[in-house]
Amino acid sequence: MKINLTLKESPFHMVAVNPDGNEVSIDASPEIGGLGKGVRPTELLLMGVAGCSGIDILSILAKQKQNVTGFDASVEGDKEKVDTYSVFKKIRIHYEFQGEVEPDKAKRAIELSLGKYCSVSKMLEKTAEIDFSFSINGNKF
Repeated sequence: MKINLTLKESPFHMVAVNPDGNEVSIDASPEIGGLGKGVRPTELLLMGVAGCSGIDILSILAKQKQNVTGFDASVEGDKEKVDTYSVFKKIRIHYEFQGEVEPDKAKRAIELSLGKYCSVSKMLEKTAEIDFSFSINGNKF
């Protein structure tokens, strides 16, 4: 896997491009001089765990013949300062399903993704505890 990163506008606005030509704008926070024209690198990590697990979960539920008509995920992370940098210590993900989805199957799909299949969660679990919750058609489980 190769990603190309190019400075678009000083001081920190950059664009990352994958081999397929898809772009992501990255920038530093305004507090340190960023322009607010992109996501922060640590935000990309949270987006990555939500996206990676979301792909797994939807794939597993499709194989189980669950009729998912809508899907959303929200993810929050708590960082802790270590020396000169910060690491995520706790990550919480809430998955929201719409459609005809059995709660036991949704829970098992989430557990399989976060515990076995999602490469991003497996990397992040080295420093962070990852918890989840979910709802189906507005009902929390």
